[in-house]
Amino acid sequence: MMSDDAVAFGREVNLVSEVEGAMLPQLSWLDSTPDDLRQFAQAGRFDKFWRAWSKRIAARADRRLLRKRVAARGGLWPWNSSREHPAKTVWSLIENENWPRLSRWAKQQLTVDDAWKTESTELEVLALAAWLWSGPRVDAATVWPVWQFVLVRALELAAYLAKPLTCDVTPDRRLLVTGELPWLLGQLFGDIKGVTEFKQLGQQSLRNELIELTDGDGTPAACLLPVLPQWLASLARSVEVGAIVGESLLEGEARFRFEDVLSKAVSLLDRDGRMLGADSAAAKKSNHELGSQIAMLLHAAELAGLDELSLASEALRFRQHVASGRTKESFRSETFSESPEERLIVTDTDIPATQSDWASWACLRNWWHATANTALVRHDGPVVHLQLSLLGVPVVDGEWGLRVRLDGQPVEWTANWTCSCWSSDTDMDYIELQLDVPGGPMLCRQIMLSRKDQFLVLADSVSKAGRRRIDLETTLPLRRGVRAKADNTTREARLTLPDVKVRCFPLALPDDRLHSTVGEFDAALGELRLAQASSSESLYAPIVLDWSPERASLDAQWRTLTVTEESRKLAPWEAAGHRLRLGQLHLVVYRSLQVTDEFRSVLGLYTDKESVIARFDDRGYVLPIVSVDA
Repeated sequence: MMSDDAVAFGREVNLVSEVEGAMLPQLSWLDSTPDDLRQFAQAGRFDKFWRAWSKRIAARADRRLLRKRVAARGGLWPWNSSREHPAKTVWSLIENENWPRLSRWAKQQLTVDDAWKTESTELEVLALAAWLWSGPRVDAATVWPVWQFVLVRALELAAYLAKPLTCDVTPDRRLLVTGELPWLLGQLFGDIKGVTEFKQLGQQSLRNELIELTDGDGTPAACLLPVLPQWLASLARSVEVGAIVGESLLEGEARFRFEDVLSKAVSLLDRDGRMLGADSAAAKKSNHELGSQIAMLLHAAELAGLDELSLASEALRFRQHVASGRTKESFRSETFSESPEERLIVTDTDIPATQSDWASWACLRNWWHATANTALVRHDGPVVHLQLSLLGVPVVDGEWGLRVRLDGQPVEWTANWTCSCWSSDTDMDYIELQLDVPGGPMLCRQIMLSRKDQFLVLADSVSKAGRRRIDLETTLPLRRGVRAKADNTTREARLTLPDVKVRCFPLALPDDRLHSTVGEFDAALGELRLAQASSSESLYAPIVLDWSPERASLDAQWRTLTVTEESRKLAPWEAAGHRLRLGQLHLVVYRSLQVTDEFRSVLGLYTDKESVIARFDDRGYVLPIVSVDA
């Protein structure tokens, strides 16, 4: 039975008295605690207690796995070095083995009130707990302030978690505070009374957060994307702790969900190992080659039991292989290839594209290779965010701007965009977003990424606007370092980076600048901007991006096509058709802007579909790449 002043999990800690060294004799122990540990604590002999406690911790852990964790510097994930880590003060002292300064730092921090309101506290405690768990060879007098500091913060955390967390806590911090730390600290102080419930709280929170923040196929919620590397690192570290102590953290559905979310994360990696959708400030800290982020994903895949022959796992191994200085040709794999064309058969399970209505985002990606083309579309609010990584190089990143005016009055909306169509096959990935403005028009946004060639189609449409003039402006935010330049004779714009050159064509505007138009297509202030207008009813504004090196210097021609229905020429607000010819690439882009059951004809294409993106083959036949029903 505990006395009123006994120290245990679930009870308040009196910091003033504990700093004076009165904590150790007051600890309340479980009945299973070894007698010598209990006796040394009651006598206040931390030197002997430290040796007994260290042996106790070592006996619980798989030393081989623990040494592997320490060697991999897993506590630093997903940051590369201590200089980048939010708890860099602690990590620098640990890496430099400056134990006297670490001891003094811990002693000073014990006097800080309300420590759990400071974000750095979480990662500092995590770093020191991992250090204590690895059994540092430090004398008792030096380690005592650190041991006491971690225990006091653990006891405070237990009391802190008894109250609801504030709503502004990010998903990665919530997982760390409510899941990983209780799980790890529960293993560290496993003999103190009340710790069992504390540890179980962490275990349950880790499982719940995994299930609640991912879709059934492992797709993470849109709100998770900015912190997905940190969130995954916390989960991977926790699974590793369970493996070290022989307690399985994830079972059943949660274990399979962990595998799936790892595969989704791999599909978001660009050429340098940065994760699309992650916070840009965190992304800048990623290593330009392998990086600890890739190391974390590789280790997490191993912990999750991800099939070593899966394309996600092979893609990670390939990155590691090349980053280590070896050639691409020397990589041996039964399943991996640099492009889908190199595989005899490509099935739906091989395609890395992702879409989830529940998660409110989609990833269009042509293949698993590091130099793949990827479009990440996030639509969990009134604004659509778009990231384009072409040949693995980030080109577009930010708000895909859209402004609409009817008779000069701006159209405003607060509703979220919804995915009205998703299609993914061996030729392309396609998503269509829709938003019905109350009392206003219907807005639609389309993205199609070719899987077999280097081009992308973006389009905006406004319909059901009534007899009012429509002015539309759409913008593409360019990544820092992207140079944009308009062509002198045509309305083509070019984006240039050291390893990729992108040609951009506004299909609804005349290609020759000598032909006047009310619209414009230009590049300024780090963005591409397209402006178009319609005198009534509806408007369609498609843009084609092409980054094929073989077509980089070829002449481009595009024009608006005539669309007919039963030999009647349709007005531009009834249906729109455009074509682009660029070397062997000959595209037709069609959109029906008014609902009809009749077939329509446009340049050899005869269709009753609402949207069609097609390509002419060598014999002049129109072959639809994507067709969307009304």
